[in-house]
Amino acid sequence: MHYHTPTDRLLQILVALGQSPEAMSAKELSLNLQQPLSSTYRHLKTLLRWGLAQENGQGRYLPGPTCLQLAKTFDREGLLVTLAKPELKRLAELSQESVALMVPSNGQAICIELVDSPQPLRCCYQKGLAQPLLLGASAKVLLAHMEPERGLSILREQGVEEADIASYLDGYEAIRQAGFAVSLSEIDAGIWGVSAPLLDSRDRLQGAISLMAPAIRAEQRSERLIRWTREAAQRLSARLD
Repeated sequence: MHYHTPTDRLLQILVALGQSPEAMSAKELSLNLQQPLSSTYRHLKTLLRWGLAQENGQGRYLPGPTCLQLAKTFDREGLLVTLAKPELKRLAELSQESVALMVPSNGQAICIELVDSPQPLRCCYQKGLAQPLLLGASAKVLLAHMEPERGLSILREQGVEEADIASYLDGYEAIRQAGFAVSLSEIDAGIWGVSAPLLDSRDRLQGAISLMAPAIRAEQRSERLIRWTREAAQRLSARLD
């Protein structure tokens, strides 16, 4: 997804730095984001001045300390996270598996809260991790309950061929009817997942609760894991205005 206003381009650089697993050079940012190198440097200077980016001494850039302040404030004040934490903890304790709070943003599913499984063999996931809105139980549930026009736009942005879109839409209708989605090895081999939507009092999508576990353990009790995840999402949804 590409933008054309200076403000959008600056924020695009900030998001790219946050999503990258390693520091990026101005040239890499320019090429990846299809921005002129001169404007990329100009925007980086602004981000550096505000503490939203930092340079590692080797001409490469990372998110800056101000981003940490924003993240801490989000954790403390974010209403959805605050309401979700007890349900996530309850589901994780009941299932002994990893449980995440997922939200859609900029064509991705982002984990904004996570309770890890206490078991040695568990799904390796991280708070702040983002994945494309296409594969996995979380992505499917979020797309299924998104506004139709936005969902179609995301499918096309993800490279889905027009001839295949109808089958995706049929799948999303089935997910809405069932109230959940499951996945197996769609993102990481050997990982099973279930996700249920969070819908407010006006039936608007707010996010999803997702449970992830090694398939060798989850498939033996998948019905219980699905039921517990749906019940957690329903309890939380009932508290959303």
